[in-house]
Amino acid sequence: MRKSAFFILLYVTGILSGCGYHHLGGIGSSNDGLDGVHIRIFANKSYRAGLETVATRSIIDEFARHSGGNSVNEATARLVLSGAVLSYAVAPVSYTAADRIAGYRATVKLAASLVERQTGKIVWRGEVAESQDYPAQADISLQQNSETAAMAEICIRLAEQLHEKMQEDF
Repeated sequence: MRKSAFFILLYVTGILSGCGYHHLGGIGSSNDGLDGVHIRIFANKSYRAGLETVATRSIIDEFARHSGGNSVNEATARLVLSGAVLSYAVAPVSYTAADRIAGYRATVKLAASLVERQTGKIVWRGEVAESQDYPAQADISLQQNSETAAMAEICIRLAEQLHEKMQEDF
């Protein structure tokens, strides 16, 4: 009887105290006390046209996910995030028995900085890189679709990394 009462008390105490999880807050969250972060369109220093648009859209979506979907105008923002796509590269990573390319790896590298709008002070600066493998296709249009899908997936993961690093280092 005593053991079961002890375990019941232990269970109830565990339930009432919670698991200890809490939101970290920080940059881009709705409870961080910031006026918000405005995200400028990233520059593109790579040869891949349109990559800056995909990267910027992914970053905006990631910040919106953490801030309840709030979009902040630059004139009212406390912080401004800007950056550039530094590089984009594609390389073969696997081959068939006939020595034909079976798969490629796309790699994207971004640099970003977070600046206080009124003072111009850099409060965070960093770089992130990510890769994604995709299959080689005999049809060129299917090949381009695979590469575009890999590029979009890379940009989503880069946006997640960027947001996470900014929260860690801020």
